[in-house]
Amino acid sequence: MEPNDKDLKQQLSRGPLIKHGFDARLVARIEEAIERPEGRRHPLLRFGWHGAGLAAMATLLLFAGLWHWSFGSGGPGGTINLQGAGQTAGTEAPLFADANAELHSALLLGLRADPKSEDGSVASSYRTLFIAPTDGQFELEAQGDGIVMPYGQNFWKIESVASEADSAAAAQKLIAYPVTGKDAGKTDLTALRESSASPLAERLLFVGNKYVSVEQNPSDAPNRVYRWVKDMDQLVASAQRTTFEPASEPHISLEEAMETAEATETPVAQKDAAPSRNTEQWSIIRRTGSWVAAAADTAGQPYAPLANKTLTELSTPLPDSINKFDTLYPTWSQVLQIEPGAKDAYSSPNEDMLVIVLDDELVVYPYHMLGGDQDPLRIPLQSNESLIMAQWAKEDKYLESWKKQLATVLVDDADARSVK
Repeated sequence: MEPNDKDLKQQLSRGPLIKHGFDARLVARIEEAIERPEGRRHPLLRFGWHGAGLAAMATLLLFAGLWHWSFGSGGPGGTINLQGAGQTAGTEAPLFADANAELHSALLLGLRADPKSEDGSVASSYRTLFIAPTDGQFELEAQGDGIVMPYGQNFWKIESVASEADSAAAAQKLIAYPVTGKDAGKTDLTALRESSASPLAERLLFVGNKYVSVEQNPSDAPNRVYRWVKDMDQLVASAQRTTFEPASEPHISLEEAMETAEATETPVAQKDAAPSRNTEQWSIIRRTGSWVAAAADTAGQPYAPLANKTLTELSTPLPDSINKFDTLYPTWSQVLQIEPGAKDAYSSPNEDMLVIVLDDELVVYPYHMLGGDQDPLRIPLQSNESLIMAQWAKEDKYLESWKKQLATVLVDDADARSVK
């Protein structure tokens, strides 16, 4: 007899799990799958878990590592606290209570500001913040214009380049180039910035470590909206076009992205046949506590402009290869206890940094450290500014490497350390 959702939740809650390759992120994804409403599935979304149902998917995740897991207490694998695994847990683990807590995480945050001009047009701007531990507390180490992101073994920068002042229609194109590694400095930035471009207003909705989500509006038709997900090579190629043809716009479909993820994360025997129809236009957008895939109904015209900005959230979670380290470890009720005005929150995979988004500022807490709620780092937000990237360094070796590389990439702000 197959277990139902209730049976699975009961089994997860019976006691501590002895961990041999079983982590809190997987627990959270199992519980999230059980709780996720069935009715939100996109009609074109026919890959991944089709036909089996959410309970079967959860069963697969739960028992795939059966030979490495056991229920009980103690043992060589140690125990895992399910209460810290995600927002679905019933009992909340105490925060700011560990006298021996240490800080090992660093965070690159990308932000987009959308100020409106007098004529109602929007010219988006971007900045990147680098937050890292110094002397036992988190500090804003550096910040700079544009989006600086880890890509492969190096860092790349994404800039938004405005059209010339005498242009008949306002435009903003996105360009990307390496800023560390052997190819850093080889890009002719003057030529790239001044090269002709199709009259588009492009803005970033999400930046991962391989994929970006982009919204486009033709400058002469601002109500025509297009949404694509691109890998970095496609983003680079997009900056070279001089005309805009939606059907030839470099991008990756939703199904192609997920199939690529399955090829690296799922055994071939578990893969399903590719769907006959692709979702060409889709987005990666923010919902409270997580990034999700979303798409609009194009009524069988995949390259037509979207009639409005209404998106339907897709029920299948984004895989790690598209969006890594996206589990919110404190429960949402705990977040609201810390900051009642919280709009969103991000937490590190090490469970040592919590970033809470308020209307006008970011508040950064060492949320397991005893007394960590007494003097958090506070970073003011600009008007109409939102987060589009959260990239984590979770090991000390990467933390030190990021510090060294980003010191040469981000403009060091003399006032950064005083923003508290």
